[in-house]
Amino acid sequence: MLKNATNIGKGGALKHGFNYILNHFTQIQGIITLDCDGQHSVDDALKLARAFIESSAELAIGVRDFGGKIPFRSKFGNTLTRNIFKIMFGKKLKDTQSGLRVISPNLARTMLASAYNGYEFEMQMLINACYEHLTILQVPIQTIYIDNNASSHFNPVLDSLSIYFVLFRHIGNSLLTALIDYAIFALAFSLGASLFVCMLSGRIVAGVFNFMVGKHFVFKTKSNLAFEITTYTLLMLCLMFISMQGIAFISHYTNISEIIIKPICELMIFAASFLVQRFFIFAPKTQILDSINTESKATNWEQYYAKRAHKGFKLSLLTRKISANLIINLLKKYSHPQSFCEFGGGDSCFYESIRKAYPQAFYIVFDNATNGVKAFNEKYKDLPPHRQEARLVNIIESKSLSAYQQGLASASQDTANGFYDGFDVVFSAGLIEHFDESGTKDMCLKHFMCAKSGGIVLLTYPTPTLLYRCIRFCAERCGMWEFHDERALLFKEVHNVCKEYGELKARRLNAYIGLTQEILVYQKF
Repeated sequence: MLKNATNIGKGGALKHGFNYILNHFTQIQGIITLDCDGQHSVDDALKLARAFIESSAELAIGVRDFGGKIPFRSKFGNTLTRNIFKIMFGKKLKDTQSGLRVISPNLARTMLASAYNGYEFEMQMLINACYEHLTILQVPIQTIYIDNNASSHFNPVLDSLSIYFVLFRHIGNSLLTALIDYAIFALAFSLGASLFVCMLSGRIVAGVFNFMVGKHFVFKTKSNLAFEITTYTLLMLCLMFISMQGIAFISHYTNISEIIIKPICELMIFAASFLVQRFFIFAPKTQILDSINTESKATNWEQYYAKRAHKGFKLSLLTRKISANLIINLLKKYSHPQSFCEFGGGDSCFYESIRKAYPQAFYIVFDNATNGVKAFNEKYKDLPPHRQEARLVNIIESKSLSAYQQGLASASQDTANGFYDGFDVVFSAGLIEHFDESGTKDMCLKHFMCAKSGGIVLLTYPTPTLLYRCIRFCAERCGMWEFHDERALLFKEVHNVCKEYGELKARRLNAYIGLTQEILVYQKF
């Protein structure tokens, strides 16, 4: 039991506890915090701790359900705060004020440097986690309020103000930018410059200031600088012309000076500017993934292949042909394959292109969709036998190599070429993204299991470029998006698995097909 000589605030008490634990218990995996007003149960604390240990998160939060009979101040405060937090920091948290948390030692060590000692300390913890792009795990817990939460020391006015100060201090950059812009505008206007010159001069000076502060202190991103400068400049010019036209229009019809009208127009477009910067220009990659990887509904592959059998899918065939050409060109640089294994190919949009490039190669497809396997075997049944086939194999659920060994043995018997040691090329196109992180890791590993030593493993997966996000957004809003469980992946997630089993030989970005795909080529050790 640690005691303080005086009330040093909730944040101060947490820092005191963090410091003691980090100094005396160096092997811990996490620190559990609970409020002492009876809102959290021991069972929920243990449940949250287990979930934290099983995950790769740096912070776990016990989230309550605010849909029932909850004290008004708690329901209103949490709803308001979580919505403001999402707008400001791009992270959707169900309960921003929960005191039941598990904090990693690294995050706890970072929080020791916080200047806040009150309830706002916990808000700063969430902000730091977002800035550092840490994984935040949210676990449902019981919603407990005893005597309308009468025992709580939380002051709805003063403590709320301190929390919102932590939130809103991050828009100080925008306020300073507006003052600089207005000062330059007023100076140029007093010198008799045209409205365009006044607006442009103010925007250039204020824009440089806003960009530098926004990148390094507010949004704290480490993304592509050229992309950020280009998109920020386009945004700045767009908003400048909107503001300029608004000022000219209002001034013309009201005879009010542009000096007075400008701050009114700027205030109206301030929100739009902030939101575009937060969610588009300076959006961290983890936030982008959170915004598009939201559905867990499994893709219905049987239905998908059944539709392909009855429709032309001309656009799909075109994009697959483009992808096939890129894949074949990459293979020619690193391999002279005589055997191919395609994972999840179903009726395979790549077979004909690969067969044309490698007419003597053996080609096998492993898929767990009956319609896809049937379509492949029916489509190519009139070709010379024993050169291609599709097999029904549930790759992700196969815990041993038996399914692969059976396929390899069959290939050996049929072709007399001997594929016991694996295939020359094992590849998949648009497969590994249809699983959670654990499933994606497992699927990448099984590609290498099926490849021979020195063979090629080729993987393609969607990556969240602006083009991909725009097309997917439109398709989802129009009800045309079928791949509900598709996760746009980052290179780091895939490469961290594959680098243990092979050498990366090539990395290409295929933006020609719209829904941008990254292509990785590995040579198995």
